[in-house]
Amino acid sequence: MNISRKWLSDYINIECDDATLCERLTMAGIEVEAIESTSTIPNTVVAAEILSREPHPDSDHLSVCRVFDGSSELQIVCGAPNCDAGAIVPLAPIGTVFSTPEGEFKIKKSKLRGVESHGMLCSAAELGISDDHSGLLILDAATAPGTPLTRLYPGDAKIEIEVTPNRPDWLSIWGVARDLECLLDTEAKLPEVELEDNAPEIPGLVTVEEPELCPRYIGRVIEGVKIGPSPEWIVKRLESVGMRSINNVVDVTNFILMELGQPLHAFDRDKLAGGRVVARRARAGEKIVTLDGSQLELSPDNLVIADAEKPMALAGIMGGEYSGVSDETTSILLETAIFNRSCIRATSRKLGIASDSSYRYERGVDAGMAEYASRRAAQLIIATAGGHLASAPCDVAVPQPARPEIRCRFQRVRELIGSEVSNERMVEIFRRLRLEVREITAESCIVIPPTFRGDIEREADLVEEVARVDGLDKIPLIRVAGKCCHPSSEDAFSATETLRDRVIAAGFRECIHYSIVGKTTALLDSRFSESDLVTLDNPLSQEIAVMRPSLLGVMLDAAERNLARGNRDLALFELDTCFCANPKLFPEERRELMLLLTGLRHPERYSDERREVLDFYDLKGRLESILAAMKIGDIRFKPLDGDRRYRPGHAAEVIINGRSAGTCGEIAAELAAGCRTTMPIFIAVIEPGVLATAAAGARSYKALELYPSISRDIAFVADAKLDNGAIRDFIRRCKVPHLESVEIFDVFTDPALEAAGRRSLAYTLSFRHRERTLTDVEINAAVEKLRARLAAELGVELR
Repeated sequence: MNISRKWLSDYINIECDDATLCERLTMAGIEVEAIESTSTIPNTVVAAEILSREPHPDSDHLSVCRVFDGSSELQIVCGAPNCDAGAIVPLAPIGTVFSTPEGEFKIKKSKLRGVESHGMLCSAAELGISDDHSGLLILDAATAPGTPLTRLYPGDAKIEIEVTPNRPDWLSIWGVARDLECLLDTEAKLPEVELEDNAPEIPGLVTVEEPELCPRYIGRVIEGVKIGPSPEWIVKRLESVGMRSINNVVDVTNFILMELGQPLHAFDRDKLAGGRVVARRARAGEKIVTLDGSQLELSPDNLVIADAEKPMALAGIMGGEYSGVSDETTSILLETAIFNRSCIRATSRKLGIASDSSYRYERGVDAGMAEYASRRAAQLIIATAGGHLASAPCDVAVPQPARPEIRCRFQRVRELIGSEVSNERMVEIFRRLRLEVREITAESCIVIPPTFRGDIEREADLVEEVARVDGLDKIPLIRVAGKCCHPSSEDAFSATETLRDRVIAAGFRECIHYSIVGKTTALLDSRFSESDLVTLDNPLSQEIAVMRPSLLGVMLDAAERNLARGNRDLALFELDTCFCANPKLFPEERRELMLLLTGLRHPERYSDERREVLDFYDLKGRLESILAAMKIGDIRFKPLDGDRRYRPGHAAEVIINGRSAGTCGEIAAELAAGCRTTMPIFIAVIEPGVLATAAAGARSYKALELYPSISRDIAFVADAKLDNGAIRDFIRRCKVPHLESVEIFDVFTDPALEAAGRRSLAYTLSFRHRERTLTDVEINAAVEKLRARLAAELGVELR
């Protein structure tokens, strides 16, 4: 909303500069978003006295004047007819810069037909004060030479403020001035209204059929008006807040809207059937064409202002096209009403139409201002458009609810804001804010908020008023001592955040999806049937009908979207909650971690390595690095069969400390079909709960080895069902002296071996002694001993 400093000054004396004013507004909770100065008078223009006037020797219309600017005498050549000696006029000395639509204009020392001129004497038009350019602007004779003209004609400032929804009283110039009364320690006054309300009543002028939706409606009839342009002062006031002038009657309604925050509407009474108005619900199928040309079909949920036959205005939002004033209007019915905010909001949203009036009605219009606003508007219309009151005000109103009585405990206020504010100061603040104060004691008082402060409902609201008016900057800084009762590692989210950090460090990017999905997406995970799903009773659509039982469906959707847009190298993860209706399968709520990997191993390289596609071992390696970073050492991967989520023979179960922690592998062909990619997609599904309870191994460090290691290769043919993990575990149990590591480097098979159900495996054994270099004799003996145990106990055929 825009406010004008000059307009504010009509109601309250503002002596501070614009910056201080904006600071006071901001500290009081009225956020200032922007300020624009509209002054056109340069700061260097001063008042000057014309000491003498002589005719120009070489011109019939120019004069040579001697002027005094408060410190020195100057010679000015002037062409105005009223540059008489003794006059006090504006002087723009050398160096003054004027801003014009054509650009900047700077006053320089010059010669006019041979006579030097050291400045320029100005008219009102040249200073932007008015359109009068017939002669110099004559100032008050008591004005001292040298007085800055900006002090005599202060420029305006358009201030844009952000009004919070709980403070509709700030949606008017008077509302802001009323708050500044307390902030600037001065008095704000509304203009006196002199209006003779002695006209007779017009029976049936206003009828309210829905008092719940229209608790108050004031109608006045003004006859003999003449539609025309508004006086300059009203036009300038409207322009100062960004509104344009239309005609004198409409301008008055807009003026009152901005001045008091009370929306008004002026009906052309001659266009009203029966010459009266009815506030009622619209009838099904009724239509109205609004002032902006929109044709709307109404329903009984909409409140309208109708005449004896049809709707003439959409109540509180916009008038009808055929109800407003025109150049032929001579009789108007002036509406001042209070409407139900919920009804206005619902109608505005449903019909897609809004206005300055609906904006205020939706937030709440002060019912206590309606009568004054009606009288003020009638006075201004008669003053600007002529005419006379043809009826007494028809005021249809229902009793208003009693204002709340709030007990304010003085000590409680001091405790909450942390500042020592005296009882007397609190009472003074309440009264300066126009709150009624009763039953004042040493401990408390009763505060009754006015009708325009609907946001004050309880003691805490009064505390806020004391804090903002007394000054938030006065609240002392107090050091707060905190006691740590538990270590951060016991925080409920600590384990989850640690796991998330480890996954990100492994090169994965996090996905965040909605927890509600469609049934098709939910059932992509073959572990669940439709009876296992948690369904919504009233879903908005079938695409968001159930709670996701796992992350598989949404992660595959994410992969499909990325692949369809050319992002083929993906490393994604999500760590979030899943839901299950079958307690025998999973708890109702659980957390799940899913990793997804696909694409090229080295997309950044420009060699044959660029064509290498990620495989199962890339996912397995990243998963192992995540677990290693969490100091989890007892990790095993067991071949997984029968899980329809994975391609047969390309999946494994992840076992940590002997417990199943999840699965990983290449997804099945039917799941990958929707992604339209030729590269395999790998996933890992991990239970974070198992990781959180896994015994973390101690991280140890050792010095660099001083002696070299010696390697030996060992190869054998074994049963195809004998996996690498079992062989490695067996070799470790053999406790071969000085054996440092065991690494598989070859797996070979051919048709003959496959037919016999066997395959060839080859391992590299590394030996090292901490204190000396091992000999070939020691290593050969250890290898032979191991070969013998492999042949005897595992039934392998040595090569």
